[in-house]
Amino acid sequence: MTALSDKQKQRLVMATAFAFVFMTGYSLSMGMLGTLLPRIIEYFDLTVGMASTINIANEIGNTSAMLIALFVVDRLDKHQALGVMGLLFGAALLLFGLSPVFGLLLFVRVLIGFSGGLIDNICATYISDLYGERRARFVSILHTLFAIGNMVGPQFASFCNRVGGWQLSFIISGAAVACAGLLFLMLTRLIGKPETAVASEKQDVQKTAIPYGIILRRGNLWFLAISSMMLAGETYLTIGLPTYLEYFDPGIFTTQACAAVMTAYSFGMLVSRMGLAALSGRGSFRTSAYLKWASLLGGVLFAGLLLFGSSPIVWMIGMFLFGAISGASYTARFVLSCQEFPLYSSTASAFTGVFAALGNIMFSWTVGMFADRGMFTAGMFMISGALMIAFLIFALFYREPDMSRND
Repeated sequence: MTALSDKQKQRLVMATAFAFVFMTGYSLSMGMLGTLLPRIIEYFDLTVGMASTINIANEIGNTSAMLIALFVVDRLDKHQALGVMGLLFGAALLLFGLSPVFGLLLFVRVLIGFSGGLIDNICATYISDLYGERRARFVSILHTLFAIGNMVGPQFASFCNRVGGWQLSFIISGAAVACAGLLFLMLTRLIGKPETAVASEKQDVQKTAIPYGIILRRGNLWFLAISSMMLAGETYLTIGLPTYLEYFDPGIFTTQACAAVMTAYSFGMLVSRMGLAALSGRGSFRTSAYLKWASLLGGVLFAGLLLFGSSPIVWMIGMFLFGAISGASYTARFVLSCQEFPLYSSTASAFTGVFAALGNIMFSWTVGMFADRGMFTAGMFMISGALMIAFLIFALFYREPDMSRND
């Protein structure tokens, strides 16, 4: 990598810092929703199945975002788009906390899913563009910050719920993220935006059509997409697990107890993502091998918790271990999709992201359906089964791409 001027370094630091801020804000909101979902169910007098439509609405927005990313984002100014999405995401969070009726709340959740999905995609792919061959390490650091936000989210939500109700955490976080988006756009006008590590190649990309035929013919990407659908079960856990635990025993699994369980999981996720960031690019370490064994071990562990977990302390320990084992799975999938097509990072990652969003809708709908029929635990076992399928994909079919390839 060539030496950067002081002004370019300043622009690079600014862009990286705000990408980290937006990702942390996005993850904080994801961590809050799971902890507060039982309170939202009480507030609007919902069944578990009805409450699952909140996550389905989020994933409808997220799927729309992935389709936009699939066809548009690699042609956009990602720097400018990130600031605009940060502003929209913050405003949507604020409106979510102020929604007086459930119908409006669902509509706003679609906006949150749309803007949040694009923030997630643009943050990671913009960092990938900025740092080029060093993308694995910096995307891992970015997703480590996601783990930190996800870890703080449940405790922040629990505190705000005690102080001012479930709405307060969304109002505060929404205002903060919206202000960050506005500040980012203002600073960009003052000091400019950085050149990316793939700047010259990107100029050629913008002049030519994105090679969808080549992308869609790569079997590796299809295997990665199908496994992403299976791994979406882990994403569902961040939202659905507190509701399941309170359903299991509301006297033991209070809002504070559920927040502690989710914080333990997020702490394990932090450990996992820090480990991936440290190992990426070193020796014979293979990201796909991590995904293979994390899927197997995570699936077995979660099944054991469903069978034998009966107290908050058991779930705290188990979910910490689950996070430590599989918490970097999302990051690893993102890194692999960027490695498949470095010059079309948003397109490739959005393709797998569409499958992940569809997987989240699948888990939300089916688990909610099982719960309303008194079979919540049976529905949750689907997650372990899906992780076993992901293990088989990485064990038998997926082959990690050559890092030196640049197509």
